[in-house]
Parts: sequence; C-alpha cells; structure tokens
Amino acid sequence: MLKHLFIQNFVLIDELELDFHSGFSVFTGETGAGKSILIDAISLLSAERASTSFVMKGKERAIIEGTFDLSNDPHALAVLEEAGFDPSAEHTFTREIHAAGKTSARIDHRIVTLSLMKDCLKNEIDIHGQRDNAYLLNTGNHIRLLDAYIRNEELCGKVRSAYKKYESLLKEKEAALQETYNESDLEFFRYQLEEIEDADLKEGEEEELLAKEKQYRSMKDSFDRIRNILSLYDDTVSSDLYEIKRMTGQLASSEETDRITQMTEDSYYTLSEAMDQLRKLLDDMDMSEDDINAMEERLFVIQKIRRKYGRNYQAVMEKKQELSRQIEMIAHKNEYLAAKEKEIAKAFGEYGKLAAELSKLRRKHAPELDQKAMKILKELMLENAVFHTEITAGDPSVSGNDRVEFMISMNKGEDLKPLSRTASGGELSRLMLGLKVIFTGLQGIQTVIFDEIDTGVSGPVATAIGRKMHALSESCQVFSVTHLAQAAACADYHYLVRKASQDLSVRTSVTELDEAERISELALIASGEVTETSLKAAEELYRRNRS
Repeated sequence: MLKHLFIQNFVLIDELELDFHSGFSVFTGETGAGKSILIDAISLLSAERASTSFVMKGKERAIIEGTFDLSNDPHALAVLEEAGFDPSAEHTFTREIHAAGKTSARIDHRIVTLSLMKDCLKNEIDIHGQRDNAYLLNTGNHIRLLDAYIRNEELCGKVRSAYKKYESLLKEKEAALQETYNESDLEFFRYQLEEIEDADLKEGEEEELLAKEKQYRSMKDSFDRIRNILSLYDDTVSSDLYEIKRMTGQLASSEETDRITQMTEDSYYTLSEAMDQLRKLLDDMDMSEDDINAMEERLFVIQKIRRKYGRNYQAVMEKKQELSRQIEMIAHKNEYLAAKEKEIAKAFGEYGKLAAELSKLRRKHAPELDQKAMKILKELMLENAVFHTEITAGDPSVSGNDRVEFMISMNKGEDLKPLSRTASGGELSRLMLGLKVIFTGLQGIQTVIFDEIDTGVSGPVATAIGRKMHALSESCQVFSVTHLAQAAACADYHYLVRKASQDLSVRTSVTELDEAERISELALIASGEVTETSLKAAEELYRRNRS
C-alpha cells in the first residue's frame, strides 16, 4: 500500500507531502482544483509514460516520490531482492522529469530501469476511470481470473507443465522434419560423441585436479628444504636431543631442576611432533614425475573437451545427449519420428486428462462466480444486470482447452454481450467496481484508485457505490476521486483538494480533514452551501455511514 507521497513542481503543485492509511480514502474539491493531477502523479510511480508538460512552468524538474509498504506483496519483494535491494517491507520509489526531456527512476534513491520499477509495482496500483483499459476488460485475462477464483493453482500448474512438455515434443519433431544431414554429418557427430565418451569425464574431477596441481606447485619450492630439515633432524638433532632429555632427567631433583627437566621434555616432544607432521606433508607432496605428467595430461584432456563442447561438466553432458539424439535421428530417422509421435501422443493424452479435469472444475464453479457477481451488482442498483461466465471449447494452451469470456446484459430482455463491449459509462463503472470487489484480492492488488467512477449517478446509487468501495477496502487500500457527498461519506479518510491564486499563478494544495471539516465539506458538496440545515443533513449522512 502507498504510505507516503511527496510531489514537487508537478503541474500546479509546488510542493506536497501526504500520509495515507489503509482502508478507504476520498478526494474531493471543485472542478479543476487538481484532483486528477494526484492520480497522474501516482500513475507515474507505476512507470506510466512521463511528459515534460508535467513540469511546472519555470522549474527545471518535477519529482514524484512514493513510499510503499510491500509486506503483503511477495512478488515485489522477490523482484527487489533479486535486484540486490534490502528485503525490508518499506521502499521508496521516485520519478524525476526534467523540463529538458530527461527522466529518471529510482528505488530507495538508487537509479533503476523503468521496467524494473514497473515489474516491482505491477500488483501495487490499479487505476480505474470510466473507460480505462483495465485488466477486467481484457478478454485474455478472464480465464486467469476464473482460475484465481477457483483457487486451485496446483491443478493449473500441472496443466501448464503438461502442455509445455507436449509443446516441446512437437518442436523436437518439427526440428527433425526440417533438419537435413548427409553421411559426412553423421560421421562428424559420431566422432564428437566418441571423443566425449573416450574422455570419460567425472563431475568435480577437474576442480580436484586443479586444486592438487596448485598445492603441488606452491609446495614444490619447499620440497628440498623439507628433505634437508628432516635429514638434519634424523642424522643429528634427534639423537642429540634425546640424549639431552635423558641426561636432564638424571639431574638431582629440586624445584629448579624439575622445571628444567620438564621444559626439556616438552621441547623434545614438540619438535618430534613437528617433524612427524613435516614428514607427512612431504609424503603427501612426494609425487613422481610420472604422476605429475599424468595429472597434467588429464587436465589437458578435460579442458580440451570443455572448450569444444561446453563451459562445464553439465554443459558437456547436455552436448553428449544432443549428439546422441542427432545420431539416432539421422541414422534411424523414420524410427525416430515414429517414436517421437508416440511420445507426443502420450504427452497430449496426459495433458488432455488434466485439461478436462480443470475444465470440469471451471464449469462447476463458474455459476458460483456468476451468482456472487449478480448479488454485488444488485447491491450497486443494477437490478436487471445478468452476469454470465461463458466457457467454450478453445485451442490447447497452457491454460487448458477452454475459452473463457465474461458476458453481461444490463437490461431486461437484452442479449448477453461481451463485457468489453457493453454498458454506458456510469453502468460500466459500477460493473467494474462490483467485479473488482471479487477479483482485486485474488489478483493481489494492493491499492485501487477510482477516478470519478460515480459520475452521472446520485442518491441511493451513489451511496451503494460508496459502500461497495468501502467493502473493497477491507482487502486493499482504496482511493476515490468523487463529487458526491453520498460516496464521500462512506470513506474512512477524506482529503480536500483546493486551488488558489498565488503570485499571478494557480496552485493546488491537499489537506486531510478532521470530522468537523468533513461534515462541512459534505454539506457544501451536497447543497452547494454551508448552512445550519445542510450541516445537519451532512452530519446525519456522515453518521449513517459510520455504522
């Protein structure tokens, strides 16, 4: 959700800082005060296209900065962590627009690409006007929305995987049909495969040999010195040191001689242990010339194969499999194609079973979705609306064999029509609001913004819209720009947008209202003036929508 917004030198806004809350917030103000400017500013944080016309006249740059709480957006947190950001809950997103035309995007004050910002916030903000290109109007999204409503990601995932396997096999068959090889190609592939097989690579072998070679080279210069040390110790020092230890042990016992005896014994055993460890080190590095040559030859073979066939062991093994497949395909093309056909048929059969199971589940739950949608539409005073999820046979795809489209009829006796081609502006807005109450939470969207969706309605319809937006705010943060007191009265928070003349120019300001200020503003919106009568009516409206 959006917690804080900072705007500077943006259209009519000199400088503005606003704190936002979870729940339902409304923005009111006279026409032209700048309510839509706020929406434009927030949309820029969603990586919408910027224009130099957004920069206030006479200023060098405009800044829009939003601080988001992403704790409920696992996609955003995953994107940020992959990009190297600290995986904390709150992050700040900034857009700068320069009058000269340059723009920049930042996350936590670090410059990033606009595509990264867009990907990160794709589930954060959904802006809806009377006729936007919202995800609900995109027929291609309807099957995904139905599946989200069903909540069976496991089965959907199985269908996706099965189709991808089937599709991959089809591509292999098509590649085999298009590939043309001659006898010399076959011999070359066989030579390459034989070279890899003869090398008999082992996973981790190269790393082990390189480490051993490195150790040998680093110790090689010390080899003679270690042998000389051990020779000196064995030929001279060992016996003399032992004799010193023996003789000191025969000294007359006293506190001083006992201490000396102990020190001598400790020195003798410490040096003996050091020589034993040095001897072991010499044994470990004592490789014969043949051993060294064999190690270097083996490394040469491994590195030669890796240079020719893959950057690592796994890549070489993949190349080996690919060569085997090509040889099999060339040498026995007809048999290869027949075997591939069997694989394809088996994969399509497995996909078909899963797709049929998913289709059955969709057809079972689609009526539940329809009933839920119509209940909400009736609450929005669309009593004659009929919503229907149409499921027809479609082409095989990662989504199954179904084609899903939401159909709607707004009036009695009217035929069902596709959602994207129906309803007047006001009706469509209410329809979209009703559907978003169902789907927004399932989509994981954190902040929904409605820009005057209640235009053209009044009375009970406006109240119904306000209450439905409040219901939506139980699952996400909701902002609404409105001109209607009935809708504004349903909000948890109320912001007043004002326009004022300043230094021969016009400036926009935004203020969060307290309860008394809210009632006064509701009275002004409802009746056009603040009187004792309008205040009383506004207070009643306000109290009625607090319960």
